[in-house]
Amino acid sequence: MHYYDEDDIDVGRPLDCRVVVNHTIVLTEEEQREAHEQALRKATEEAYAKITHKSKSQPASNAANAANQQSLF
Repeated sequence: MHYYDEDDIDVGRPLDCRVVVNHTIVLTEEEQREAHEQALRKATEEAYAKITHKSKSQPASNAANAANQQSLF
């Protein structure tokens, strides 16, 4: 039986299925170099954001510690 022999096929109905592809993706040298550069850029940006986030919150914590510290005068 073929699909064109059936009268009750609903074309717009979503299918419940899975597709498995069994092959490896091979990148060219240029694609590998580009992916490596993007990874380095992302790691650098994350490290910079982490450092700047710490430096922004650090003075506020020093001010809070100074307010809690008793004065000798």
